[in-house]
Amino acid sequence: IAFVRETLRYDRGDAGWLLRWPRAVFTGRFGAHDGHFDPGQRLANVAIVGLLLTLIVSGIGLVFVRIGPGFVVLDAIHRLSTLAFTLVIVGHVVVASGVLPGYRGVWRSMHLGGRLPVEVARRVWPGWAERALAKPAGTAEGEPEKRADRAA
Repeated sequence: IAFVRETLRYDRGDAGWLLRWPRAVFTGRFGAHDGHFDPGQRLANVAIVGLLLTLIVSGIGLVFVRIGPGFVVLDAIHRLSTLAFTLVIVGHVVVASGVLPGYRGVWRSMHLGGRLPVEVARRVWPGWAERALAKPAGTAEGEPEKRADRAA
């Protein structure tokens, strides 16, 4: 439920954040945002879940519809969804791997127990970082899963 709530939230600055994102992936100057996911992550979450559901439904449809115009339509939907899903996943891997200058160090948020340097957390997840660093670890119910190392 937290994933859905955080994915579907909309903040006033989301459009501006998304407009500045192409430059930020190279400069590291991301716009301010709050929440567990940044606006780009939220769009990727929606795309991944939506495309995966489309693949499942169209794939099941292809099992039952073997000929005719229905098959052609389902086949086209399935193929286009596969292409789109692949592109979204490749984009996710590129961003998550930290090869883009603005995202250096973010791979640690998913690996190594979710620990990452404070400067990376403040650069990429500013709202979360301020909340997480203001409270002693483990004191807030529902505290975000990402953790920033205070000493890093």
